[in-house]
Amino acid sequence: MANIDKVLGVSPKATQQEIRNAYKRESLKSHPDRVPVDSPERAARTRKFQEISDAYYTLSDVSRRREYDAMRMAGGVEEEEEEVPRGGAGGFPWSAFGFGTADSEQRASEQFGSVFEEMLREEGLASEGTDSDGQTRSHPTSRFWSVVANAPGALAGAVAGNRLGAVRDAKGKSVYDVFLQLPQTDRARLLSELAAKDRPLKGTICLFDVDKTLTPARANVTPEMLTLLSQLRHKCAIGFVGGSNLPKQQEQLGRNTTDVTTLFDFCFAENGLTAFRLGKPLVSNSFIQWLGEEKYQKLVNFLLKYIANLEIPKKRGTFVEFRNGMINVSPIGRNASTEERKEFEAYDKIHNIRRDLVDALRKEFSDYGLSYSIGGEISFDVFPTGWDKTYCLQHVEAEKDITGIDYKTIHFFGDKTFPGGNDYEIYSDPRTIGHSVEDPDDTMRQLRELFQL
Repeated sequence: MANIDKVLGVSPKATQQEIRNAYKRESLKSHPDRVPVDSPERAARTRKFQEISDAYYTLSDVSRRREYDAMRMAGGVEEEEEEVPRGGAGGFPWSAFGFGTADSEQRASEQFGSVFEEMLREEGLASEGTDSDGQTRSHPTSRFWSVVANAPGALAGAVAGNRLGAVRDAKGKSVYDVFLQLPQTDRARLLSELAAKDRPLKGTICLFDVDKTLTPARANVTPEMLTLLSQLRHKCAIGFVGGSNLPKQQEQLGRNTTDVTTLFDFCFAENGLTAFRLGKPLVSNSFIQWLGEEKYQKLVNFLLKYIANLEIPKKRGTFVEFRNGMINVSPIGRNASTEERKEFEAYDKIHNIRRDLVDALRKEFSDYGLSYSIGGEISFDVFPTGWDKTYCLQHVEAEKDITGIDYKTIHFFGDKTFPGGNDYEIYSDPRTIGHSVEDPDDTMRQLRELFQL
């Protein structure tokens, strides 16, 4: 039989409090509600969650633990990390523990509900009270609804949006019953909030560029990379910061059934001007609002005239792409095919098309307060000075006031870390530990070495 001490990561001599703390940690880590119902991960998470629940069910009860210890001492428990058995072949009556019974899933839910409510009370998200039947229950606090609605300071009694109104108005429900009725995205965020507080590297976050760091240029992330990022997220917080808008990052990092904002603690699109924390949007900003329409048109007119006069092997479409926090300029056009992108990149390395255009912009618009950053294969970004990738760090630093987590160790991984590259500012910022990578394979290699993954 499998060694269920290892399932919870505790020693055979662990105290009941150590076992309970381990169950909190491992159940939060594997809870199936942290991914969408149709996620490919869901089935494996459900099995793991049930395995952890069965292990805790055995070790948390004195008599069941005594039986298990007797079996272990007699040599009937194997040392390999195997799944806890579902039914009792062999000499030990595992079926007496309830493994494989019809109510085992219900028991797992109730068991988790107990520690879940305890964790919420510790965070001020639930409070104990006596209902009309004289039973003690944990009820949601106003802070619980503020977290769910992502509206800090929301008044007690306020309804957190129409989708939560029916749940909020249901009287007498425990906080766990309310949790079970929330939309899956809100359940995932609450579970992630709780799990974040118990990660081994609590004050550490890893931020990643997207193109050529997490994914091939303008291509999709591999399952291997997603698996590694998931493993890393169990140890510390993770986030991406890219110049593209969120739909492009969803296309590269997410799936049709998986929202990219559920895969990372922080999602920083357009250098953090569009930002998400645990799936909820943060305050955004606008490039055109900052610059003004008149100056913006002068800038775009200059770009289009300059590109029109360029003699390069190919031109396609979308030479200037407007984004919320910047404009992206491509001499060949963003509609170029993969082969055409690679051809232009090689041509640009010889003829410095992008570098010369940036120099012309610096000279023509020296009083605009703009910065320029060459990235990817075919384009460069134009944005207000200070709105480079370091812009996202203000959101990371704000976490101290939101949850009390002070990210003193901020790792950044990127491929364009040279002066003028769009990763340079954040890579060289004194607040970060910069890691220069060649491609996604190099990123994975460095992560495995640095975090023993």
